Amino acid sequence: MVDLNKLTVPYINKLGKELNITFESSSKKSDKIKTILNVGISNSKLEELFNKYLKQYQDSKGKPKITKKKPVQITIELEERVNLLEEQVKFLMSKIDNFEVYLAKERSSKQVGGGYNISDVQKIIKSKVFPGDSVSIDEIMNLKKLRKYPKNLIEKAIIDLIDDEIFDGSEGRSSQKIQGNIARLIRR
Repeated sequence: MVDLNKLTVPYINKLGKELNITFESSSKKSDKIKTILNVGISNSKLEELFNKYLKQYQDSKGKPKITKKKPVQITIELEERVNLLEEQVKFLMSKIDNFEVYLAKERSSKQVGGGYNISDVQKIIKSKVFPGDSVSIDEIMNLKKLRKYPKNLIEKAIIDLIDDEIFDGSEGRSSQKIQGNIARLIRR
């Protein structure tokens, strides 16, 4: 006599299907086994089918699970692509850095609004104030040669001259002040 309990439910279902037996989806394993045994099939036929499905079950159970490994070629190709991307990022970052340096130089080259050159404004201011002299911001703003330049350009030129230590800024009497407190310039 065969022991159908050694088979799992899917294999019992296959065995029943081969014998043209339909099981209810809610029936239990023990009920399915009773149904197969009560069909009246010969023991040799039942044993043959049992051995067939038991072998399939054991074969499927004994097979080690295949883990998919990435081929070495794909890994190498990915590494090459990553390296290429890293090189491209480095290249782009250097271009961005170079562009930032260019923009900083452009800004510091004293080109401020309207195409006026800030160095021209600085030259005019330096030519009107000699070393040791002082002048108020009002007097600088009223110079005829500076009238064609925008006020913010003149203020920027004065701040740059102070930063370059050509002039010292000080408080004093002037209706116009730069940065809220510089009213006079003293040439060094």
